[in-house]
Amino acid sequence: MSAAAFELRWNRILRSREEGYEELTDHLGRYAGLGPLVRLGLLRRREENGEFQRYHGYVPTDKGLEFLLHIPEKELILVRPGMAAPLQTLLKKDPAKEAVFKDTYAEPTGDQFRAVEEQRERAGRDVWRVQRADQMKQYLLQGYMDFTAFTKRTGVGEGALLRESLCEAVENRAHERALSLAVTKAGAPFLLVADPWALLLVKPGMELPLFERCEPAKAQYWCALP
Repeated sequence: MSAAAFELRWNRILRSREEGYEELTDHLGRYAGLGPLVRLGLLRRREENGEFQRYHGYVPTDKGLEFLLHIPEKELILVRPGMAAPLQTLLKKDPAKEAVFKDTYAEPTGDQFRAVEEQRERAGRDVWRVQRADQMKQYLLQGYMDFTAFTKRTGVGEGALLRESLCEAVENRAHERALSLAVTKAGAPFLLVADPWALLLVKPGMELPLFERCEPAKAQYWCALP
């Protein structure tokens, strides 16, 4: 089965080349990682792992589909004809070029999506809570991570953000449901607060750098991987 899947995929790559497409890893080069694509919001971690998945489980976001064609049944991502140069130009705008990134670090995002659906179901007629769940889903589709999920995985909570001066306490909140902390200039590369929905989010591709910043000893295993 794996040999057959490989052959089908390879044949599709060959046909796509004739049509002006280029397979993503061929385009990036042998030693290039996916970090810039993730940090720029062009790729996100998929909900569940697949038997024959490529690209460490990353798939294009809506923003990424401007440059990329995703063929799920072949587990292929192709650079669209005429978009190779624009994509390379965009990659030069990587917001965190020196940030550590390991393709295998991110986990499937299915649990986060399921949590959002549960939140929406429990919201009832509370319009703000419904909108909050809908906004969270949209951010997940863009590659952001719910800070609650980050805490669950790493053990790094809001206290660590305050300790590292990545966030600061807010005394006068804009509304009763607003967060009690705000992102500082030091925290801006890692975090985003989405108002008025009081969402604290880890920016795309910045989970491991944030973990390293807050708990360098605990993050060392992942950071040291080849």
